[in-house]
Amino acid sequence: MLTDAHRAELEEMGAPNVRAHMVHFGADRGADVGGFKCGNINRGEIVDWLAAKHQHGERRQRWILFWAVIGGVAGMAGFGATVYFGLR
Repeated sequence: MLTDAHRAELEEMGAPNVRAHMVHFGADRGADVGGFKCGNINRGEIVDWLAAKHQHGERRQRWILFWAVIGGVAGMAGFGATVYFGLR
């Protein structure tokens, strides 16, 4: 289980740096990954943390796309109204 200190250090490093750091240690999910200020962290816990970060990023991208589509539709409706009322 990740402690608050582990989470804080992982957040401080960022997901890309954590992934790069994990390359130097065992590939087994139960392997300990060293080199952290707060001590060794279980690889499986880091993988779970990275998966949660990925899901958060995916969710954020979906919301950005949703609002971009809404903005595009609103822009097209505004353009259509301008053309319609401008040609009247």
